Amino acid sequence: MERLIIVLISILLLILDNSLVPFFAIKGAYPSLLFTFVIAYSLVNKKENAVFIGVVSGILQDIFFYQGFGINALLNLILCFSASLIGEGIVRNKRLIPVISMFFITMLKYLGIFIILYIYNIKIHFTNSICMGLYNSVIMFFIYKYIMNIYDDEYTKQRWRFR
Repeated sequence: MERLIIVLISILLLILDNSLVPFFAIKGAYPSLLFTFVIAYSLVNKKENAVFIGVVSGILQDIFFYQGFGINALLNLILCFSASLIGEGIVRNKRLIPVISMFFITMLKYLGIFIILYIYNIKIHFTNSICMGLYNSVIMFFIYKYIMNIYDDEYTKQRWRFR
């Protein structure tokens, strides 16, 4: 049931990413609500959940990425797994490490897209990635606490369950 809810949230965020968010662009760069949610979710969950949401969100993003289907799925899988590893070693109540991690993970994603498309001789601009990383980091600052609270509620319920 949790995975179905995560997929539905991902679809809703994808719709917002492609319809509403481009109106908030600064010099052609705008954030990805879906990618920010996925990384925040991966930071607070286990590796299995991070890999699942990475693949699902990547496939959803690839629907609108006509230049190379599968690139987002691969990169989101790797980056969500990495984010879950980072999440194991941080104090979850603090926002600094998730915000900084979001910036660098966004930069890694767009660097990966740039390299893969460069290999296939498809030209894209890498210059907006810094603005996108900053934009995603600002959004991470605001949504990380909400995702952490949702996860804490589920964790607390599971911890007090009698068997």
